[in-house]
Amino acid sequence: MKKYLLIIVVIFLSFAYGILIGKYKVFPHDQVKRFQDRFEDNSAVEKEDAEKKIYYSQINLDELLSVTEDNLDSLRSKLNEIIFGTKLLTKQLPDTVYNIDDSSYSNLANLDKIEQFNIIQKYGINSIGYIFNPKEKNNRLLIYHQGHRGDFILGKKTIAFFLEKGFTVYAFNMPLKGKNNQPRIYLDKLGEFPLNIHEKFKYLESPLQYFIAPVISMLNYSENKNFSDITMVGISGGGWTTNLTSAIDTRVNYSFPVAGTHPMFIRLQKPKDTDFEQNLNELSSEINYLDMYIMGAVGKGRFQTQILNKYDSCCFYGDDYLFYEDFIASKVQQFEYGNFKVFSDTSHYEHKISKVALLEILKEINSKSNKK
Repeated sequence: MKKYLLIIVVIFLSFAYGILIGKYKVFPHDQVKRFQDRFEDNSAVEKEDAEKKIYYSQINLDELLSVTEDNLDSLRSKLNEIIFGTKLLTKQLPDTVYNIDDSSYSNLANLDKIEQFNIIQKYGINSIGYIFNPKEKNNRLLIYHQGHRGDFILGKKTIAFFLEKGFTVYAFNMPLKGKNNQPRIYLDKLGEFPLNIHEKFKYLESPLQYFIAPVISMLNYSENKNFSDITMVGISGGGWTTNLTSAIDTRVNYSFPVAGTHPMFIRLQKPKDTDFEQNLNELSSEINYLDMYIMGAVGKGRFQTQILNKYDSCCFYGDDYLFYEDFIASKVQQFEYGNFKVFSDTSHYEHKISKVALLEILKEINSKSNKK
């Protein structure tokens, strides 16, 4: 009797949870929906793929590209101007750096201490991040940048993975996210308002500086630490930040933007619009993502590997990268130094950095650093 009662309870709970998934779209609604969208109607998928191939095959990527070996430095200056309003990188350092205790990370292997840094920008907009210092050090720096979904606690597995192997880890949130503030600001002709979503940055002069300057400030801070190399890894909006940072600052040796960007000729074909910062007109009309991939990949002791989740539940999924990977890689090879490739992660159906991706990152930076 108990056995039958248990079966009835299990059936009831399964049915109830199924209703929750359908009505309130709780986990795993998005994953199931994406699976259905992709595999239920194979003919529709095949038709869409065929149309994309025809469209993309008609695009002359050379016409979209600006960067060459001759104008690389001037384009970096131009990108600096777009981001900061000046051709030079900011010289800012963090306003404060001090030791803290945070029980959320107390179980991390090889953790010596945590320091918190605070960078204050115009209008009081701040960037609060952590420095994870290892007990046993390998003299290498790993910059981890979280995306739009919240605090870098979401990237704890990534932080733990590299910390355990001896990396010092600088962890960042996007502006207004995580521990960062959402100040009320005053602008002429607009009055006072809460700066609580990224879209409102468009009312500020040189809005991209609030996304990129904190990382540059901590790269400035790292200069007297004598790290042998610097790797930057970012997920989603943090992947976008990785693309821009590595394009302007050659102190980043190895960059791994994860599910962060597509070139706009691909992105604009998608029904879902991009985030404010990715849509900024100057990032397509003057210097585009194709240019930035190259700028982030070239230079002595530098490379970029773009990691895209083939079955990502959010964005940048699929294999559209095939329409530009070889093109960008061949352009990078025309420079004296550098390397570019795309790693398609087929191991999961989520918007994340997987264990497979982490192992790939470690393999690549160890391989390249040993060839210095």
